[in-house]
Amino acid sequence: MLHLNAFSQCTPHSQAIGQWKNPLDKMSLGYLDLVMWTHIAKTLERGCLDALFLADIHGIYDGYAGSRNASLTHAVQVPGSDPLLMVSALAAATKNIGFACTYSTTYHAPYECARAFSSLDHFTKGRIGWNIVTSYVKNAEYNGLGTMLPHDERYDRAEEYMEVVYKLWEGSWEEDAATRNLDTEVHSDPAKVHEVNHEGEYFSVSGPHMCEPSPQRTPFLYQAGSSPRGIEFGAKHAEAIFMNFDFKNLSESKEKVRYLRERIEAHGREPKTVKIMMPFTPIVGETDKEALAKQLGFQNYFSTDGLLALFAGHTGIDLHDQDPDLELQNLDSEGMRAFAKRMNGKTVRDYLSDRPVSTMVGSPKNVADKMETLHEIGIDGFVASPIVQPGSHEDLVDLLVPELQSRGLFRKNYVTKTLREHYSGQKNVRTSEHHPSAEYRL
Repeated sequence: MLHLNAFSQCTPHSQAIGQWKNPLDKMSLGYLDLVMWTHIAKTLERGCLDALFLADIHGIYDGYAGSRNASLTHAVQVPGSDPLLMVSALAAATKNIGFACTYSTTYHAPYECARAFSSLDHFTKGRIGWNIVTSYVKNAEYNGLGTMLPHDERYDRAEEYMEVVYKLWEGSWEEDAATRNLDTEVHSDPAKVHEVNHEGEYFSVSGPHMCEPSPQRTPFLYQAGSSPRGIEFGAKHAEAIFMNFDFKNLSESKEKVRYLRERIEAHGREPKTVKIMMPFTPIVGETDKEALAKQLGFQNYFSTDGLLALFAGHTGIDLHDQDPDLELQNLDSEGMRAFAKRMNGKTVRDYLSDRPVSTMVGSPKNVADKMETLHEIGIDGFVASPIVQPGSHEDLVDLLVPELQSRGLFRKNYVTKTLREHYSGQKNVRTSEHHPSAEYRL
């Protein structure tokens, strides 16, 4: 059975830069409107998706041409609001769909993180997930959110960060600590609430956790790092790994899946319990001809400077004034390292012409054929990135999902309640016994 998430961000647009000008897109103002977000969440729930996956960044991309101007001009993930603050409203309007929120281990304290996700896990009744990121936007440092460390050190710090939040979620409150005993007039039993007393290289956290145990305790964990260090982090901690695959090169993709499973097993985990998720951009029409016409229409609105500002924001590499046909070599980055390395040997024109990445264009049958083939080589699911909103989400649910359902590849009804259970299909609300969080359970 496939897993399916929809991707978005609380901004005029996340990846399809320039589409705010498209009259089919409603997010220039809609990103600030809970009515719009509620419509999107309800639409996706109608399609029985696992979750709405919400990206986020901290700071404005200012690495293109030495300024933030292109990011502001072309709405390159700015302006942007905090997605965590709207999840409770979306949860109140839905019953089953999960919500995956991006939250930085670089620019937030672990004690703050633990409280935020425990709160959301309570308010959503166990439907919250955390997309763990280490953050790469230098502008955030200039605004007092903390120092942007070198790439691999960010992961070293994140390792300790995870230890702290696991201790708070799993090892601070006993399950029955909140007794609410009217006879003894004890709400929470002090003997069952414990300090965590963490002292490490990066953090000193005594505890106890502020929140009583939530349905999942530890939120469902996503991770999207593709560098060697990021892969190791995800193989150890993630329950769903979000990674690019080339659907035109199945042998390479199959080898990538095999390697990921190998690294997961090397961390003492059962490889099949970690879901491998591929980002893709479906452009679906009733027919191939209709889908191609949609794609051509979208291409009229993409912004060259905006896309290059996005690249600079992701990698810290400024391609301003580069010859568009010059092959780029030896690209490295303290930002998204794997993203930068994928450009080695390519030209600026290659980058611009391959937007959005992993686009699948066609009738529901033809797009589902590609998804099914990828599923057969070991990819567990997909994260669908929209071109226009809410229209792309509506096409996903009304055109593509029914085709997947007719093939027996996707659920027709929700049979579980929490986000973790949506992924496992079983009644296991907590992380598995082989997950590193289990070490800290009381």
